[in-house]
Amino acid sequence: MTHFPMTHDLGRIDVVTLDDIAALSQDVALDIEQVQAAWPAFENSFDSLQGRKMMGLVYGGSDRYRMASARLDRDADNPLGLDETVIPGGDYLRLRLRGEAPGVYARIGDAFDVLFDLADHDEDRPHIEHYRRDGEVDCLVPVRSPR
Repeated sequence: MTHFPMTHDLGRIDVVTLDDIAALSQDVALDIEQVQAAWPAFENSFDSLQGRKMMGLVYGGSDRYRMASARLDRDADNPLGLDETVIPGGDYLRLRLRGEAPGVYARIGDAFDVLFDLADHDEDRPHIEHYRRDGEVDCLVPVRSPR
């Protein structure tokens, strides 16, 4: 049995519990080049990134990547006409990547591989990339219970 928190070469792994998060979102094809091209336009559509929680969501079996920003008070009227979504809460295994951008982003796939190997993955919820700040990304895999 694995006990958390634990350390891995990529970073510390914890079990965290998230609340449901109301968000504004936009979907693009689940293709690395399309995702990388779409992020700047999505971010630039907001008045400011100050106070925003920017996340990427992937639902198992889907061919879509959902860029999302947690809804802020100033988004009350959704003036950008973005999609409305709820990022589901619950228990997640989290691996926090830290490093210089853009190199840290190249490790995201490896981080998810590690997490999926450790988790009793809940396929009804998305796995999440939470872009905390430049050079810091939380990779989150929804779990029924850690293995």
